[in-house]
Amino acid sequence: MIDALLHPPASLREYLADAVRMAGVVSVVVALFLLGPVETALFLLVLLGLLVSRALAVFPGFDAAYGVVLLTAAWSSVADLYARIPWWDLAVHCAATGTLAVIAYFLLVQFGAVPAVRRPHRASRSLPVVVPLLVLALGLGMGVLWEIGEWWGHTYVDASINVGYADTMTDLAAGGLGALAAGLCLGMAVRRSGALLLAPLPHRAGR
Repeated sequence: MIDALLHPPASLREYLADAVRMAGVVSVVVALFLLGPVETALFLLVLLGLLVSRALAVFPGFDAAYGVVLLTAAWSSVADLYARIPWWDLAVHCAATGTLAVIAYFLLVQFGAVPAVRRPHRASRSLPVVVPLLVLALGLGMGVLWEIGEWWGHTYVDASINVGYADTMTDLAAGGLGALAAGLCLGMAVRRSGALLLAPLPHRAGR
């Protein structure tokens, strides 16, 4: 993981992903000097997520999209878009849960907690079922933990945090839909590329 974190970008997509990470660094600086401690902590958490994806050496195109989603979610909170745009919360839940579930899957593969999946035989047109199902399960689990966190924040930190049965159910449904879509896309990407879902790959360890 350290080797993957430190290796220089080698393609346009990798440069794009690192540019998104640089936007994360800029966001931390802006929050530190112009916004406040809560926002600074939020963007530090986002930056940590951006570094995790680089350490896992995920597909570069996904890496950039993942970073954009995290930054969009954070800046939406700062700009209060969730309150201003009725459907924005569900859209971000869908996108963020999907991308985070994929990262969680890569992380579990990295540590051997779930089996790495190779592309099926060329004669087979079936999608690797295990990938979408595991990503969906991870997304739903993360969604539940997020809703528990919202309840805790509403109860013990700030009563203005929106909670309620309808809010919780719609958030979980949106997150589950995003995780399922992300899992299907990841499964198809594995099938097309024949890539082993393990990063860094064993042959990169000495680089």
